[in-house]
Amino acid sequence: MLPNSSHIGLKEWAVTSGALGRGEQIFMLRKGGIREDGRHFKIEHDQFLLYPGLFHEGELLLKQENQHLLEQTANADFSKEITFSVYCKIVEIIEISEEHQVRALDTFHIWSEEFPVKRFNWKPRHPLKLIIVRAYRLDTPTTVAVGDCYAGCKSWVELTDEIDITKLTPALSGADFEVQVSKIHNALASQTVSA
Repeated sequence: MLPNSSHIGLKEWAVTSGALGRGEQIFMLRKGGIREDGRHFKIEHDQFLLYPGLFHEGELLLKQENQHLLEQTANADFSKEITFSVYCKIVEIIEISEEHQVRALDTFHIWSEEFPVKRFNWKPRHPLKLIIVRAYRLDTPTTVAVGDCYAGCKSWVELTDEIDITKLTPALSGADFEVQVSKIHNALASQTVSA
């Protein structure tokens, strides 16, 4: 069961949020953040809105065929207001401790081959969290003003507004979602066996 509203946001690159909302990928990768407790990412909530933001590196972080996605956020100013359009529920968390496992995921995301590997190699003693989520699009996206408490390099944001999520559309059907989950498991398993 999903709630009727949410005031919890998880910061994510705007183009990744869009890909999740369109069902083009079904996971996020997390390891840590500059202002996290101990600079280590913690999963504090299992359901949340995606709080879109920008990366400065832009197109270098996306596969060539996905670089056009940056056009959607080229003129966006996330410092004044944020539009929430995607809600997620965590389905599974897989800890990845080998680089070859990261590379096995290449066909399942929009990012360049180097981007997730770079994220994996940061703080190498900590495993990379592969967070599989069931994503839903808000039928009516909601825009709110950005409060001072939202700023900074932190992952979780407690919103001052409750966002109505009573009308959601799944990014993928249940069957299509399960197929993708199975393919990801198979890709990781084949890498484990061959490694």
